[in-house]
Amino acid sequence: MPKGNHLNLKFKIKVIILMSIGFNFILLPLIYYNINIDGEIIYKISSPNNFLKTSEVSGKIFINGTSDWIALKNAGNCSGEGTYSDPYVIEDLIINGGSTGSCIHIENSDAYFRIENCTLYNSGENLFNYDAGIRLINVSNGYLIKNNCSKNFCGIFHYGNNNSIFQNSIVNNQIGIYGTGECIISKNNITNNLCGIFGQDLNISLNNVDYNKGWGIWLAWGPYNSVTYNSVKYNDGIGIFLDEAVYNTISHNNCSNNKGNGIHLEGAIYPWGDYRQSCRSNLISENIVYNNSCGIMLNITQENHIINNSINNNKNGGLELYFSRDIQILNNQINENYYGIKIVESILNDIFQNTINYNYYGISLFNSSYGNEITYNILHYNRKCFTETDDCIGNIYENNDCIEIQDNSLNWIIPFTVITIISFLGVVIIILLLRHKRT
Repeated sequence: MPKGNHLNLKFKIKVIILMSIGFNFILLPLIYYNINIDGEIIYKISSPNNFLKTSEVSGKIFINGTSDWIALKNAGNCSGEGTYSDPYVIEDLIINGGSTGSCIHIENSDAYFRIENCTLYNSGENLFNYDAGIRLINVSNGYLIKNNCSKNFCGIFHYGNNNSIFQNSIVNNQIGIYGTGECIISKNNITNNLCGIFGQDLNISLNNVDYNKGWGIWLAWGPYNSVTYNSVKYNDGIGIFLDEAVYNTISHNNCSNNKGNGIHLEGAIYPWGDYRQSCRSNLISENIVYNNSCGIMLNITQENHIINNSINNNKNGGLELYFSRDIQILNNQINENYYGIKIVESILNDIFQNTINYNYYGISLFNSSYGNEITYNILHYNRKCFTETDDCIGNIYENNDCIEIQDNSLNWIIPFTVITIISFLGVVIIILLLRHKRT
């Protein structure tokens, strides 16, 4: 090969290598990964706009109706047309609320909009106004994505329909998300708030609701909430709390290591004495409920279904019923708690085909609990399979498989005595032998 061509080839190779290295340095920041609730690593390519744009410090934003959206766009503070295919977009802003009002406040709007990649902090702390990083009142068609809402009274306050709150970081607020109305809350990181999520009529899925100072998720009064595939761990209060709520689904959540109960359903006794409608017809299924104060507790409830849950190693009861009736408890794994199932002043419940092993007490009934059917359960290696107080009558125990651990607390006496005697005789023999040698 001629010398000139050889030099040209080496030069081209160097150029290709340098271009490849440069391309990798450009592309590498755009590649990141998420870990879903099951630990699976999902690699994604991020939009280049997230890295090319620089966040700008902005004043607070207040929008009331369509005319304010148009004015905001004309001022150059948002883009889009407010339609499904071309929503208004507010993005890449940093807003300090100045300890009063909300950073972004939108009300009386049905325009399509998106708030993205904004940092919103230091709102007011007005309890009655629910000052927030993002505050939506009577709003629909909103999409809040990848915002950082911190050090507000509410990270996000939502009142409306058909809105989505997705992939936001909501940290160090009094309330992480306050939501009422049809809203999807998904894949958010909601940590170190006083309460993680509070509200009703919500679809809550795939969130990390961990390390909050009070409750993880608190749903009050409303029907048809769905809480699925969330991590609700290491909260200082209850993991998931249903307060006078009906027709809700709580499934496939990991409610572990909370200082309060893992899942708690609470009804109320109304002045006219009818408690049966206040917390009923909820489905609690396929949750992991581990190492809480109590695993699952129901108080003043009716017609709820507790099915296929793993309820293990909780400090008090795995599953506890108080003043509850017509509860279906089916096919749960309830192991290594103090009480497997504890029933207090509760009637007509169906406890069927559960595995209740290695608890101190398997199933215990107290205080006039009657008419409960306890059938086809496996109770192995509990100290006691069944206990009930004298005022519990008419309960049915049929076709249960019971193996109890015997109390071995006194079994050490015989071997200890034998060892002591043998040791004493050995000492006596040694002394006698030593004396014999001296003589």
